[in-house]
Amino acid sequence: MTTVKEEVVSLHESEDQVMQIVQAALEGIDMDALTSMTPGLPQLARQNAINSLLGSKKLVIQQAAGGVLRLKVNTSQQIAGTEEEQVIYSLIEESKTRGIWIKELRDGSGLNQLQLRKTLKALETKKLIKTIKAVGTTKKCYILFDLEPDMSLTGGTFYSDQQLDSELINTLISVCGSYAASRRNLAIENNPSNIQMQRECSYIRPQEIAQFITEKRLLNVPLTLEDLERILEVAVLDGSIERRADGKIRACAPRSSISPLVSVPCAVCPVVEDCRPGYVISPQSCDYMKNWLADL
Repeated sequence: MTTVKEEVVSLHESEDQVMQIVQAALEGIDMDALTSMTPGLPQLARQNAINSLLGSKKLVIQQAAGGVLRLKVNTSQQIAGTEEEQVIYSLIEESKTRGIWIKELRDGSGLNQLQLRKTLKALETKKLIKTIKAVGTTKKCYILFDLEPDMSLTGGTFYSDQQLDSELINTLISVCGSYAASRRNLAIENNPSNIQMQRECSYIRPQEIAQFITEKRLLNVPLTLEDLERILEVAVLDGSIERRADGKIRACAPRSSISPLVSVPCAVCPVVEDCRPGYVISPQSCDYMKNWLADL
């Protein structure tokens, strides 16, 4: 009776030792490395511990690049199916929203092409996984059925059926520009004689535009602040808005192809010869100059 008890304790101690080492290896550990890190365990005790942990689903065996087999802690959900289905499901689960390509599944599972396709078909039939066509490629990517794919796969809000939705982008640029222009005009109306306040009050936070779009339900798709920032970057390059260091934006004044210097009031001012800084007639007190600067 005493001998049996010692064997049970010995197995538990061996399992604990093996488990601690595998847990510390995030990418898994091969048998040679495990052997070198457990010099105090006899080979039979180590093998029994590994078999027991595999049988209880606490550990799994995965094939790394080059065909090397590694022990890893089993963190995946257990499903009703074959051993091959569990292996493939676990690999797809680990990829999360990024998805995983069929070549990676083949390398990670060690299954041949026929076995892999049969297993994937079974998992798709059970609605445990689904395929995603990534933007810019015709290859299929696999993710868990209930997950939404990462934006790097779908292209995000601005892609529809793998195609860039130019109409949506142009609509959003127009909405952002119109909203910013209305705020600029309001700032000028509320501060007719204070150019500095006109400029300051015309700047708005991107969050205000995002809130406006959401409240007015201008889109049929959800728009994140990150999506809006990408649109604003395009609008800045387009010259319809400008952005300062703190991230706030404002509408640019409508510009023609003619240089604004052509319309400087000094060019047609009848008293330009008498205009001097600090004089009665000066640039600081000139209403025409103030209006011209406000329109820049």
